[in-house]
Amino acid sequence: MSGWSTLQLTEFFSAITRSGSIGSAARLAVQRAAEATDAEVAAVVCDDTVPAAIGLGRNADPAVFTGLHPGTAHLGSRHLTVQLLDRDSAERLIVARDDEPFTAEERQMLQGMARVLGLAFRGLRTLEAERGLRQALERRERLLETLLRVQRHANQRTPLDEVLQMITSGAASLLEDVTVALVLRGTVASMSGRPCDAELLTGPLSGFSTGAACSAPVHVDGTVAGSLVIVGGMADSERQDVLDAFAEQASLALTGAHTLAAVHEAHHDPLTRLPTRGLFLQQVEDTLAADPSPAAAALLYLDLDLFKQVNDTLGHAAGDDLLRAVAGRLRAAVRDTDMAARLGGDEFAVLLDPLTHPGQAREIAQRMIDSIAHPYDIAGRTVTTRASVGIAYSGGRTAERLLEEADVAMYRAKKTDKGTFQEFEPQMRLELPKAC
Repeated sequence: MSGWSTLQLTEFFSAITRSGSIGSAARLAVQRAAEATDAEVAAVVCDDTVPAAIGLGRNADPAVFTGLHPGTAHLGSRHLTVQLLDRDSAERLIVARDDEPFTAEERQMLQGMARVLGLAFRGLRTLEAERGLRQALERRERLLETLLRVQRHANQRTPLDEVLQMITSGAASLLEDVTVALVLRGTVASMSGRPCDAELLTGPLSGFSTGAACSAPVHVDGTVAGSLVIVGGMADSERQDVLDAFAEQASLALTGAHTLAAVHEAHHDPLTRLPTRGLFLQQVEDTLAADPSPAAAALLYLDLDLFKQVNDTLGHAAGDDLLRAVAGRLRAAVRDTDMAARLGGDEFAVLLDPLTHPGQAREIAQRMIDSIAHPYDIAGRTVTTRASVGIAYSGGRTAERLLEEADVAMYRAKKTDKGTFQEFEPQMRLELPKAC
């Protein structure tokens, strides 16, 4: 082999060994082989696939190359040489040109290139296999760590809604770019990952075909109570294994809570029976996602005036009775489509959805204020309280942001005239530092 051919082969070897993948190595090989021999056509063929080719257009038919084997002398009118990458495989480097046959020196150089490419392919495949094994082991370790963390929290009697959220968020973090939802009796008990319309998930237990990649049954005391569902991505055995493992954790957590009533308890305030902050914010988020247009819905934030005095003078039991009575009046004052919730202490919130005409939120807010202002019979005493209400409207906001704006408006109402309502305005935020 001449010094020129040796130099070409040396440079080729140096470039190929720096390739990071089979595809890039194949593309570099056909380019260098064509340049070294002034050829118009070059291709790398692996079994019945052509990972790289030049000279026959972007959409060349792979069948043009796959039938070519060592000893074939022509490709149409072109002169051809076919070099095996490995004696034990059918992978080939194919080079063709128009003007003249390949010399023995050129064929020898191309044979050297083919063998170097074969060695590179073997090394890259070994690295890919090792990388895939490491990644699989890492995923398995992450899965076990997550499952153990969930189990530990369940054993420590962490609230059920938090455990269920850990299950869906843990599965979503492992699977990436999907929605993972726990659906129980037609209700989304927990959802994590990519945003998803909850209506896709709340059909019959056997009806998760719309957008669902795969699902796994969740049991309570041996009876199917729902499913853990993945929406997005392609179904495969690894994802199904992860889903099955988390579904088993959900089954254990729910069975440990004895009945599905525990799911309801996890999302409802034990004193007033109203939804808790978490369930309320999830409903607000779903409402905002379903219709992001301005003023399609409204959030009302309520704070009771004079509640502390009731607690201090009549005791906490009387305070609890008052909160239960207020919750009952809230339910009666809102529509069937609305949701009232207790956020904590003497603070409540109401989601008004939908708003059918301008001013409707103000009308309902005033109706709630008037209803709450009527006297109560608590512990044989007549008790009065008032509600200060803040109103914030939907449109381009998150649930937390909307709740914050309603809270700011409620603060303005409480500061200026207790027992009234205020609608949020951006300048109200400027008042907050003065209150501190």
